[in-house]
Order: sequence, then C-alpha cells, then structure tokens
Amino acid sequence: MTRYIAITPARDEEKLLPGLIASMAAQNCTPDRWIIIDDGSADATAGILDEAARKYSWIEPHHLPRNRPRAPGGECVITQFLPHEACQEYDYILRLDADVSFESGFIDLLLEEFTRDSKLGIASPTLWEPKGSEWVEIRQPEYHTRGPAKMYSLACFNAIGELDPDVGWDTLDEARAMLHGFHTRGFRHITARHHRPQGAESGWKARMRAGLAAYRVGYSPLFMLARAARETFTQSPAEGALLLAGFVNGYLRREPRCAEPELVSFIRRHQHRRLLFQESLWR
Repeated sequence: MTRYIAITPARDEEKLLPGLIASMAAQNCTPDRWIIIDDGSADATAGILDEAARKYSWIEPHHLPRNRPRAPGGECVITQFLPHEACQEYDYILRLDADVSFESGFIDLLLEEFTRDSKLGIASPTLWEPKGSEWVEIRQPEYHTRGPAKMYSLACFNAIGELDPDVGWDTLDEARAMLHGFHTRGFRHITARHHRPQGAESGWKARMRAGLAAYRVGYSPLFMLARAARETFTQSPAEGALLLAGFVNGYLRREPRCAEPELVSFIRRHQHRRLLFQESLWR
C-alpha cells in the first residue's frame, strides 16, 4: 500500500488553511502523517490547526514562537521538521503551502504519474491563480515544478539532499533531481488553486528576488540575458530589468551560491544547449 508523508508551513493563514485541510481530508488517499507547522502565527491559525488535529489523527501540529529569528519562506522550518531519517518508511513526500486547495482526486492523479514513469522524481500540478474576478492558468515549462505543491519520490528526495532554506530552493531541487537522472514534471491535467499568487504582495521586490535566486542557483549569465530580454518583450521592460538587476546584484554583493560546482556546470550546460536550439532538459 502506498504511504506518503506531507508537510506544510503556515504563518497567519486563518483564511486559507481551512481550505487546504478540507482538500486533504477529501482525498481518497490521505497521508499517513501530515506535519503542519504554525510558524509563529498571530491570528487564529494555531486554533484551527489544533482543532483539525483532534479531528484527523494523521495531522501532527507544531507551534513555533512568533518572536524568533526567521528566514523568508517556509523551507527553513521544513528542513527542521522533516529530516531524511523521518521519511524512510514512506514512498513519497508531499510539500504543500497553506494557501493552495484542490479537488478530491488530486493525490491519486499525482501517484498515477509516478506509477507511469519509474524515473519521475518530482511531480507538481499546474497552478491556477486569481486575476480580478477570474482564475487563470499559470503556464510553466514542462520540467518546472512549482514550490506551492510538490510530490517527491523517496529515492529522489534522498538523492537531492535537504531542501535549501533560501530563495531558489524550488529550482535547485529540480536541478539536483535532473543531475541524478530523475525526471521532473508539472502536469497540466493535475490542477490546484493557488489563492495567493507568488509575488503578488512584493511587486518589484519579487522580480529582484527571482533574479537573485537564479544567481544563487548558478544560472548562466547568457541564459539570464536571454530570459530578461524575453520578459522585456512579453511582459514589460520593467519586468526584464528587475529580473536582471536581481541577478547582477548577486555578483556585486558576492552572495554565496547554494549550488555545488558540479550542479552549476550541469545547469549551464543545458541552458547553453537550449540557447543553441539543441536537445536540453531546459526545454
């Protein structure tokens, strides 16, 4: 029987966490263990989490103090509460943000893809995000797996090591998976609603952060120039300029890279192949 463990960081998510809990409870295949970390919430998140844990035995709540040193995002607490030794009795690891929701067949569809492709290491849904009064599909390259919802096979999770706790982690994990011979895929027929669009609250800072993340992961400068140019023409000149500024800022500030030299070489080799219209994992 398939077994999986899930983990979710949550901070001030009283409005959206109930929707995620309802989505998980409606699955045909519920997790054997779901670690939910209340990361110092000041709203009703803690009470919602504790009530859910009383109702569902597979929910494991953790509460962290609010006034503590805290890095941006949730990966720092995920690495704290999900060491690799805790995952070895499971087949898959599911990482979810607290601001997503999905239909009852969501987990079944993800597991079917792992059954279909024995080399699949990371799978994620296509995210739909609110835009005005409508929901719009966020298209991504086929290989890209979005951070708000990812499922890892145990073999892949062990191969890539711990999730990096800083910006760029969701690019770094898929690059490491590819390096070790695993496939990474985002599937259009598997969908989830992402109720808080990435970068919506940060504006220009989000684009700068995306550029810095690309630097930290080790993206090729030539590839980033091409990407910034594309965004200049497909989005706006400001989008491309901010992305490139964040990337260059990494060099100017001599920010540490989170990718090892072997991985940087692997990433750049495939990015250069894409620029030359050759076969590449960055298709």
